[in-house]
Amino acid sequence: MKKYILISAIILTSCLPAFAQPTESQFIDSLKKQSLALKGAEKVDCLNLLAREISSASNSNWKQKADSVYKFASMAYEESKKHDYRKGLASSLTNLALSEYLIGLDLRINKQNDDESNHGMEKYLSQSIPIAEQAVDHETLGNAYELWGDMLYQKSKSSDNDSQSKYRKKSMEQFALAGNIKREGEVCTWLSESYYNRGYYEEAFDYCNTALKLNEKALSLTKHKGEKSYRIYLYWQSLVDLGDLYKTAGDYNTSLNYFNKSEQFALANEPDLYDPTLKAAIFRLNGNYDSSFYYLNKAFKEDPDAPFLKVSLGETYLLTQNYDSALVFTQQAMPALRKRNVNGRILIQPLLIMGSAYSGKNEYIKAMPYSREGMGYAKKLGTRPEMMKGYKLLSEIYRGLGNNDSAYQYLLQYIKLKDSIQNRQFLFRLTSYQKAAEDEKKQAQILLLNKDNKIKDQQLKQESLIRNFLMGGLLALMMAGIFIYRTATLKRKNEKLKREQLENAMKLQQLENEKRNAELQQQAAELEMQALRAQMNPHFIFNCLSSINRIILKNESQAASDYLTRFSRLIRMVLINSQKAMIALEDELQMLRLYLDMERLRFKNSFDYSIIFTNTIDEGAVFIPPLLLQPFCENAIWHGLMQKKGQGHLNIELSMQDNILHCIISDDGIGREKAAALKSKSAEKEKSMGLAITAQRLALLNQNKNVQTFYTIEDNRDADNHIAGTKVILKIAYKELEEQIV
Repeated sequence: MKKYILISAIILTSCLPAFAQPTESQFIDSLKKQSLALKGAEKVDCLNLLAREISSASNSNWKQKADSVYKFASMAYEESKKHDYRKGLASSLTNLALSEYLIGLDLRINKQNDDESNHGMEKYLSQSIPIAEQAVDHETLGNAYELWGDMLYQKSKSSDNDSQSKYRKKSMEQFALAGNIKREGEVCTWLSESYYNRGYYEEAFDYCNTALKLNEKALSLTKHKGEKSYRIYLYWQSLVDLGDLYKTAGDYNTSLNYFNKSEQFALANEPDLYDPTLKAAIFRLNGNYDSSFYYLNKAFKEDPDAPFLKVSLGETYLLTQNYDSALVFTQQAMPALRKRNVNGRILIQPLLIMGSAYSGKNEYIKAMPYSREGMGYAKKLGTRPEMMKGYKLLSEIYRGLGNNDSAYQYLLQYIKLKDSIQNRQFLFRLTSYQKAAEDEKKQAQILLLNKDNKIKDQQLKQESLIRNFLMGGLLALMMAGIFIYRTATLKRKNEKLKREQLENAMKLQQLENEKRNAELQQQAAELEMQALRAQMNPHFIFNCLSSINRIILKNESQAASDYLTRFSRLIRMVLINSQKAMIALEDELQMLRLYLDMERLRFKNSFDYSIIFTNTIDEGAVFIPPLLLQPFCENAIWHGLMQKKGQGHLNIELSMQDNILHCIISDDGIGREKAAALKSKSAEKEKSMGLAITAQRLALLNQNKNVQTFYTIEDNRDADNHIAGTKVILKIAYKELEEQIV
């Protein structure tokens, strides 16, 4: 819960100009004491610094902070006028505008009118900016421009993001001139997010890359503990923003890399920032809903009250068309989100999810208010991707209500906005590729210059050699001795060359013999593998036919018919794939799912199963021997889950580590010890036959990659250290698509 409170607080204050980072109260008390002893310009600077430190303190009582900032800024203003200190006067006026901003923030949180505070900001800033320009005070101008952009945004009461972005750019320029990397990186972060939220992806990408570099440098310069926490957040946010941009561009691998970096950075520096919904979103977009649910449910068990996590679960259930669950989780999150809401940004996604869920259930009347409210916030903030979703949703709702005219109008707006956003997405991809091409071109130019330098060096050496040769011409008498010496040397070289040729011929013959032996060993291994597959298939078919026979003996004709139909499909796949030495992982998993569905049908759904990926695996490009996983799953069902009272669970977890496919097959059955006591002699024989064959197949497969451990079997234990099932860990040396083609 702490993590999501931190993120919500930062979202709430993301528009607050942080003139200085959080400091301890002792520092503020120290500044107060110093201000009493100082005079003139030094006193003014101390009072202005005190006002800025109070504005950025961790206290969330905006009204109290506004009063304190106003108090010390007013004192600095009067003292500046008394001593005609122009720089201090501009800074104090900017701080007075900041106090008005804090008042407006308090009013907006309490749903009150903030027009008066906006007028106050405009009055102070219109005086501050000209004075700061005359005094060439870049720091004050940076603060004033940022406040001016926020003031225009609030006065518009709508999505005047262009004006805000314009002044944020000017603010960045002034902070760069002032050499304030910390404030420059902070403003750059909010500027990149503003462009991203509005669908201007190429601009967002440029500013996000800049923000990442600035925030990384600012973090290295920060020593104070309170401020460092904020700098850690900004650098983490830049990594997440880049991941979101690559996700939008469809480059899920690069996006996942950035999310992994942000996760590792958060766990090492600020664990409360760790957000499992980021990786879950990538799996969701890839259609791996099991993996997405795996990460979300794992986080949900640790923090069941997190509203943003519930929204992410609701979105995943929506994509799987489980509309009731989507509504339950999103509705649970709404009270907390409405309480934290300031301008509607955090409500857009959950409102559109609820509207889509009700629309999916054909309850269009209920869907309408949520869709309209979410669309209203999206229009107000100018977040074009959310507006596009809202137009599409409203079009579907009106079509469901039979109002085709309104549905058509919203559909036109959706298509128009979609074309604009997709065009910008294309430009974003094109910009990224162009930058990569430019980098390659620059690298090629550098290599070319290095080659040119080498050629010039060689030319200089050749010129020097010629000069030396001409000088040596004067020593013509020495040529005869050189000729004799050269003849003797060539003779020795010829003899040495003949010996080397003879040695090379012998080595070549030896290599050919070794190659012939290797080919024979490979053929022997292939023949042995074929023999093992021939043993595996009758064992598998025998077990399936035995299962069908048991159902027939129970006079369950419908179940037997259904089971036999599935068996015919399965046996067809088995006969086709068993003729192949290697099959794609997706085909192996398809056979495994069909087999597990047959077993669930035979045992009347007394157990369930799941197949998840813990990292990205291209199922179509990974090749393994057929029917490799089925014997272990069969063993878990027959000797673990079948003997268990109540519902059983079988989990298959796949991951890729160091070019080895790892598979963990775990069940919550009775365990190996109890299973051994219940087994009959025939059961032991069947088990040893299937697993022995599979072990030999794994040994043959893994020998080329020097994988010593084929599989291990462990006991699962609960919190009381009691046996709670069995876990089998497989290491499979797979072949990739290119190897399989060759």
